[in-house]
Amino acid sequence: MSKKSNPEKLAKIKIALAEKYERLAKITPSVPKRATMLRHAKSYRRQAELLTR
Repeated sequence: MSKKSNPEKLAKIKIALAEKYERLAKITPSVPKRATMLRHAKSYRRQAELLTR
């Protein structure tokens, strides 16, 4: 039995991670940490977009 991943399921996970990092970026007081979290969120959104193509 292979472990082939479902692209739609993986895209949903990436979107959930992006939302998590966006939420965390809103509550952190540190500007550098906020920028890092927003960068992570942007990356996950981009990956989700590529998976749904």
